[in-house]
Amino acid sequence: MTQASARRIKRQRARRRAAALPGRPVLSAPKAFILHLERAIARRTNVETLRSRLPMASEIVPAVEGSRLAPGDIRRAYVRRRFRPRYPFALAPAEIGAFLSHRAAWRRIVDDGLDFAFVFEDDAQIDMARFGVLFDFVVAERKRWDYLLLPAASRTPRGAAIVRSGDLALVRPKAPPLRAIGQAVSRAAAERLLSVTEPFDRPIDTLLQMAWVTQQPVLAARPSPVSDVSRETGGTTVQRKSLGLFERLRHEAMRPIYRSQVLVRYRRYLAASQR
Repeated sequence: MTQASARRIKRQRARRRAAALPGRPVLSAPKAFILHLERAIARRTNVETLRSRLPMASEIVPAVEGSRLAPGDIRRAYVRRRFRPRYPFALAPAEIGAFLSHRAAWRRIVDDGLDFAFVFEDDAQIDMARFGVLFDFVVAERKRWDYLLLPAASRTPRGAAIVRSGDLALVRPKAPPLRAIGQAVSRAAAERLLSVTEPFDRPIDTLLQMAWVTQQPVLAARPSPVSDVSRETGGTTVQRKSLGLFERLRHEAMRPIYRSQVLVRYRRYLAASQR
């Protein structure tokens, strides 16, 4: 079988699965978007390997290079201290670019009329067999979720299972893990997230934890078929400038305080939503 034939079969399977969703209007078949910085040449091979392993059509979405953004673009996209708890640090250009990259993927989900899509960062990789099983599971349970986090396997969250199938579960995390390395995002969730993050005031990972702000509940796949291969592909592309001693000490002091504030509010939100 040629690669073209294999990809055509994958697309046909994805369309059949999407059409089988009970009680929902059939939109376009799900696909995958992979956020990739053009300068991250060391990651290109990983991106192509990821695309070859996915059981649906995929597309590379050029990631936004934060250092090349014009000041006016930054002012329109990003403001300080919009939501509570206040994020204590100014975002680096790379963090702004990362957030805009995810917004670009959400915009594509809406504009392309997709029922949902997977969104991967370019340092994500999947176990092909386990992802295929998870794909069937999340399609079968499509009514149960709108935003599904696929954390790196080493960061599998604890939480109550909403639905199970064998050893797979969709869980409501007690504390959502950081790192939006992989997501499944419905059209409705993409619309909500686009609306609430215009502008944004903190990195994407921590804003997604704030369901009381986004009004978008987060579920997570357990176990996750996604792995983080950033070390093997040149390290992180979201780099901060070296901090002086005072700023480094301030970061070390403020970060745990901020995270505890988010966790308290998140658990309060969970308790209220389950009444």
